[in-house]
Amino acid sequence: MALINDRIKKMRIKKGLTLIEVAEYIGVKDATIQRYESGNIKNIKHETICKLAELFQCDPCYLMGWSEDANIVDNSNSNITNSAVVQGNNATTLIVKNGDTYKKEISEQAVELLRIFESLNVKEQTELLSFAFDLEEKNNKKQKEENPCQNF
Repeated sequence: MALINDRIKKMRIKKGLTLIEVAEYIGVKDATIQRYESGNIKNIKHETICKLAELFQCDPCYLMGWSEDANIVDNSNSNITNSAVVQGNNATTLIVKNGDTYKKEISEQAVELLRIFESLNVKEQTELLSFAFDLEEKNNKKQKEENPCQNF
């Protein structure tokens, strides 16, 4: 948990923001932000992480310690194409920024979801990802409840 605390403080200082400025943006008291930075608050809501990432203009995954890259990924050079049109098959190709390709047959709904995601601003993308993580967590809990023997 110390990683998230350090990163919140580091990004606040890097952006030249005071505890009060961050607190006002998030909608909490400055003492709360100080407690985030000191580690006195152990469970920070995902909405708060999203707001902090938006304010700091960084990737929420960086704040959480899931990524070493603080920069928000720029998807402007990414391109999603349906290779079925070009190659006559059912595969969909996702061409990523560094030129690597990932080919996998995916549904039309998945392609539509990617299209929608690409059309959103960073805040909206973060909200969509948070919603998706929540759904995934609910689904995992449901599966564990339905199949308790798989927990062993």
